[in-house]
Amino acid sequence: MRRKGLPNPIIEFTNEIRKALIEMGFEEVILPMLVKESDVYKEYGPEYPVILDRLFYLAGLPRPDVGLSENSIGKIVKIVPEFSKTKELQDILRRYKKNEIESDDLVETMVSELGIREEQATGIVDNVFSEFKKRNPVPTDLTLRSHMTALWFPVLSAVKNKWEFPIQLFTIGRKFRREQKLDATHLYASYTASFVIMAEEITLESGMDIVREFLKIIGFEGVDFRFKKATSKYYAPQTEFEIFVKHPKTGEWLEVGDSGFYSPVSLAKFDIEYPVFNAGFGIERFVMIRTGETDIRRLSYPYFYKEVEFTDEEVANAIYIEEKPRTEIGNKIMVELIKTAETCKDKESPCEFVAWKGKIDGKNVTVKIWENDKNTKLLGPAALNRIYVLDGNILGLPEDKATGTPTDIRYLDALVAYAARKVEEMIEKNERELNIRIRMAKKSSDVNIGIQAPIRRFITSNSKKIDIRGPIFFGVSAVVE
Repeated sequence: MRRKGLPNPIIEFTNEIRKALIEMGFEEVILPMLVKESDVYKEYGPEYPVILDRLFYLAGLPRPDVGLSENSIGKIVKIVPEFSKTKELQDILRRYKKNEIESDDLVETMVSELGIREEQATGIVDNVFSEFKKRNPVPTDLTLRSHMTALWFPVLSAVKNKWEFPIQLFTIGRKFRREQKLDATHLYASYTASFVIMAEEITLESGMDIVREFLKIIGFEGVDFRFKKATSKYYAPQTEFEIFVKHPKTGEWLEVGDSGFYSPVSLAKFDIEYPVFNAGFGIERFVMIRTGETDIRRLSYPYFYKEVEFTDEEVANAIYIEEKPRTEIGNKIMVELIKTAETCKDKESPCEFVAWKGKIDGKNVTVKIWENDKNTKLLGPAALNRIYVLDGNILGLPEDKATGTPTDIRYLDALVAYAARKVEEMIEKNERELNIRIRMAKKSSDVNIGIQAPIRRFITSNSKKIDIRGPIFFGVSAVVE
């Protein structure tokens, strides 16, 4: 059965933010990922030199000037015997250097124009031309955005004379910051939501009210606004404030956003003469508060930083019957075996009962459930135990001692499913007789019960247990007459 999928909590929360901002009248836009160094300078002004060390700069590898020497040709001949298309290869390398051939098309071009195999072409690139391996990255003046502000300035400059005022825009995406250390609240890459309002007139109080309304819609009240004493140069003096929300587990105030009016000086560098109010929020920090998580690394990358945990319900859902009948008749046999076993469970042994009789593929088949030992009953004491999960432990318990989260699997259910499947296999193999006898259960496979591998690892690594021991005394036979 295909299990139900699960959304990522960070992405799921971004959808809530999108819905809230759209309802508030904001229009969603996509901002470029790359920022020119000169735009960072315009934004920060004299503060710009000390800001640059937190940026990730982009670099590229120059295309090598590859020549064909006698030594190179000798190496090529070892890879491609009787190689003779030296001029054609020189032409390919020249076109590659001039960017007429894309990097990912080089091998394909060599295969088609030189008439060689793909593994020979890759062998030539890898083993003959060392120039490809000796290249050093050449830095550019492009950076990955460290926050959205540097992108808002050129966007607002582009739309100021085209769109109707007030202009209300928002974007959600990743920012990249070369943090000096990665810890419980800092990552190199994180999601941010940012909105701007450009209007002919707007007050700081109005902007703060809009932030409060937004936070209330997404479920955060009782927030704390704290004005910064030293504002960033792209904000107007005395207008920048940080936004804090109390963490439910630690009780500490966690910074979730930053807001204020853009500096008229920075705006003027982009020919923007109108006031612009901005607010930016760290989405992961909101989700940390919602979920009670205290480490942003465990939230964003649980597969690297977080120990796997499962609830009892999740463990219960991972328990299944391994072998089951695959045909309609097999399912009928399974149902009749359960009925007979439940009806006759307390009959004194030795005893034997016909559970099902009929034709399969034109053959008369009789299926019986039995117990041959004297002075006992048809079913052993543990045969009707049910599987429960308690604090991560998987237990087989009788109904009168039930505790924990129940599954819908009893030992009997799993055993008769196994027996019905074996009857099907008996017919498929053209065999005439089948006998199944299970006395004691020691492990889950003894009673045809499977447990998904991640749950088994969780149980083992957390010193949990799987205890389904018990006397079964389950016997089933089938005969083809």
